[in-house]
Amino acid sequence: MSSEPPVVNPLRGIRVSLFLMAAVAVGAALWFGKQLFLPIVLAVLLTLLLTPAVDFAERFWMPRWLGSLIVVVALLAGAAAAATQLAAPAQQWLNPKSTEFRKLESRIRELLAPLSDLQGAQERMAGVADGDGAGSRKREVVVERAGSLSVLRSAQPLMAGVVSTVVLLYFLLASGDLFLRKLIRVLPTLEDKKRAVGIARTIQVEIGRYFLTIATINVGLAVVTAGVLTALGMPSAVFWGVLVGLLNFVPYAGPGASLVLLTAGALISMDDWVSISAVPLSYFVLTLIEGQFLQPLLVGRRLRLNVVVTFLSIVFWGWLWGLGGIIVAVPILVVLKICADHVETEPMNAIGELVSQ
Repeated sequence: MSSEPPVVNPLRGIRVSLFLMAAVAVGAALWFGKQLFLPIVLAVLLTLLLTPAVDFAERFWMPRWLGSLIVVVALLAGAAAAATQLAAPAQQWLNPKSTEFRKLESRIRELLAPLSDLQGAQERMAGVADGDGAGSRKREVVVERAGSLSVLRSAQPLMAGVVSTVVLLYFLLASGDLFLRKLIRVLPTLEDKKRAVGIARTIQVEIGRYFLTIATINVGLAVVTAGVLTALGMPSAVFWGVLVGLLNFVPYAGPGASLVLLTAGALISMDDWVSISAVPLSYFVLTLIEGQFLQPLLVGRRLRLNVVVTFLSIVFWGWLWGLGGIIVAVPILVVLKICADHVETEPMNAIGELVSQ
């Protein structure tokens, strides 16, 4: 008794092929259009964060264009003031040519002295066995200094991206719900218009609330970290607090980088091992409280993301867009999660189930 072969649907293979081709095309477009798409994504995310401030100014009969201008100017002024105040500590602690960095190198050499002695003994034994005097060869080191013109030329893409982001941010804030009104006009029925308005309003409110909550948590972490480091006697505690708050916007990699930098700073500025170990241990406790208790309480477990998907998203966007991609990776996931919770379609439900914890 022969069994019939399974029936293969040719349309399914065509759909899969078209989907793979579209994914490759989108990935290539994002890769080659990084300087175009990254400012757009950053401007949209900043718009979601700053729209409540513009709406608040509009309630006091201030024209929206003026409120948007004030918010953008205040943002730029705050960023410039922070950069001015933190430039000197950053030059002191993060510059590889600074005195503190040389102290760190000497401290690390002290810690690795036993291992270096063992390695040197092995190299001397290898030299005796070879007997060819290869270790006495001189090496020439050529140091090339980059001129100011090359530095300016390399900074041009960054400046262009910043200007594009700021200009687009202002126009998005000033336009308000212009795109929503355009969408409502093209929808055919009154029921579709009402559903679109409800979904758009809910998504905008929840996304803005999420980003504002995360920003508030990171500011609080920066303040508490600065206070704890001041109590422990760590120099430039305000700088370290601001650095921790900024890096905390990048999940996983940000707190890890903060822990490494704080440990290096403690090795430089502290004398005894009790004080040195107190700095990273205190920061670890603070991040543990923030990540495991405070953030789930304020953000809500409904918006918590799948850890594996979040990590893969950071790796993907970091590979695609570098540091800017690492910054926008989690906000993009949050936007997808909120949209999937409010748009009742089969593809969006699948995305929401995949992204959620």
